[in-house]
Amino acid sequence: MKYFVVFGVLIACIVSALLGFTLGINLNPESTTTYVLSWGSLGDWVAGIGAFFAVGVALWQTHQMRREDVEKLSINQRQIRGNWAISIVSCGRRPSKVIGVGLYSKKSGVTLPLKSFIFNDRQPKFPITLDYSDSLELFTAQGRLLDLAMAATHSFNGDIADVELIVQTTMTDFKQALPEETKAAIINAGPMFFAGARAP
Repeated sequence: MKYFVVFGVLIACIVSALLGFTLGINLNPESTTTYVLSWGSLGDWVAGIGAFFAVGVALWQTHQMRREDVEKLSINQRQIRGNWAISIVSCGRRPSKVIGVGLYSKKSGVTLPLKSFIFNDRQPKFPITLDYSDSLELFTAQGRLLDLAMAATHSFNGDIADVELIVQTTMTDFKQALPEETKAAIINAGPMFFAGARAP
């Protein structure tokens, strides 16, 4: 958008300069060469430039709408009474179809689905479609962090230093680092599985 503003200011400066030039000739005809611009022709040029400017603005607006018409999720993680809680809120114009939630290791490229470790009165059935402002609230069941620790040590070879939360949709993946307190809770739940790891 700033380029269009600069272009508009430049056009305004050129037109102002030409107006001043014409006014100066008319006010001082004896001291200058009598030459007055054909403002009819200049008006056609200005109209043409204005049309190009309008097309540029329309294209920019279309580009912005395409950029905004995407899935957008807000993810919040926290520990509640020893349980890991995950809140996923859709805040984009396009509905988001969540097909899975898991732990992801950048080092190994492995994803551990969390479905069997999530408790929300009943197991969530993916895919789940979230419209604008819809939310998905997930949290680990009481005492299930030990099971999660066992699965994590098997999937990530006992190293969860680089593990992230991953929310997968039909369009893209949303990743977020695990809170240090969540990593500590997983390690403390099964210290025998993380012999070389220290809780943060």
